[in-house]
Amino acid sequence: MHHQSTMKIGTDAILLAAWVDLENVENALDVGTGSGIIAMLLAQRGVSAIQAVEIDERSAREAQLNFDTSQWRQRFKLHHQDAREFGRQCKSQFDLIICNPPFFYQAFHGLKARRNLARHAEYFNFNDLFHIAMHCLKSDGSLAVVIPAGEWDRLEKAADEAGFFLHQKMNIIPVEDKSVNRLNLLFKKTEPTQLNEMFFVIRGQDGNFTKDYYTLLKDYYLGF
Repeated sequence: MHHQSTMKIGTDAILLAAWVDLENVENALDVGTGSGIIAMLLAQRGVSAIQAVEIDERSAREAQLNFDTSQWRQRFKLHHQDAREFGRQCKSQFDLIICNPPFFYQAFHGLKARRNLARHAEYFNFNDLFHIAMHCLKSDGSLAVVIPAGEWDRLEKAADEAGFFLHQKMNIIPVEDKSVNRLNLLFKKTEPTQLNEMFFVIRGQDGNFTKDYYTLLKDYYLGF
């Protein structure tokens, strides 16, 4: 369910959760969980303990309902609070922090305050996210995010300032022969020997999903 959540379930969240490397990940933190979709996909992929943070009250209630009715209900713990406050008080060290963060720095603000809170980065920015990662990640842990391609320079600057290094990058192309419009990124506190980079096309020119898209997401979509 995602009727009450400020941000509805979309391709960005599902692709990020399906793509992220979960090798040696036993516990994870989902920052800004919304309806809880990313946390639930991590549980489906085998992560045994997942904490989720959500500032919006109605989104948090919906996420809790989704967690409670999930077959993996024992794996979830929800925190209804500001993620920045959670980061300052962090009592756990996570193997993975994952986030579909607010996208828009300069965009026009809509009339709905709840949706603005979820979408606009002045309320929660990349520096805030890396600050949480600095305090809550294990030394060998990973931070995974999805961003618009146009926000890369801003995110890279925040990563550099926090001492994080890019290890994996998925360049997401919405339609064959179009430009990259989203980036899935995985950072660590250690330097990589080399960057693991790939390009991923969602739809062909005929409008149908590509074989790569089907292969990656077939376990998470009903009727796929």
